[in-house]
Amino acid sequence: MLHFLSRDIVIPTIGSGMALWREKLFASMHRNAAAAADFLHLPTNRIVELGSKVEI
Repeated sequence: MLHFLSRDIVIPTIGSGMALWREKLFASMHRNAAAAADFLHLPTNRIVELGSKVEI
């Protein structure tokens, strides 16, 4: 059985609605968070990850 997970990469951008320090803080917290596969204790040889980059 394969498990399909998503992985997002958060990129702070200059000039959007949020203050730059908040964007950088959110991006670093998102980067340091545990991966879904680790949290759910899924076997690494049965995971397919699809990712995207998200600009905030």
